[in-house]
Amino acid sequence: MNDLDFKRDKDIAKDFILNFADPNGEAKYMKTLQDVANRSTKAVQIELEDLINYKDLDEVFLRRVTENTRRYVGIFANAIDELLPEPTEVLPDDDHDILMTQRSEEGTENTDGSDPRQRMPPEIRRFL
Repeated sequence: MNDLDFKRDKDIAKDFILNFADPNGEAKYMKTLQDVANRSTKAVQIELEDLINYKDLDEVFLRRVTENTRRYVGIFANAIDELLPEPTEVLPDDDHDILMTQRSEEGTENTDGSDPRQRMPPEIRRFL
């Protein structure tokens, strides 16, 4: 397992999220991501059955997901962070928005943004 390429696995996860279609032919997970962006849903649940049935999925990738689920939850979370669309509904600012705005502004006061360690990690930006 030393030869694993997690960047490639994240690309596979992104492909799955972008292209998996429900029985009606709709992009199931992209619809869920839009619901998350619009704050009508708070979580994305990737169903193992969907991974099994996805036509373009590598069986080795599926085995790695089932044998090392904790790591692959993180890989899917990173893929979701990159794919999350902008909200399509106007949402009023809530306490979370205000806090995130303050954190973002505080983080840019003393930095030029070139150091990735100075940026707010996606884990903090996720709405819990």
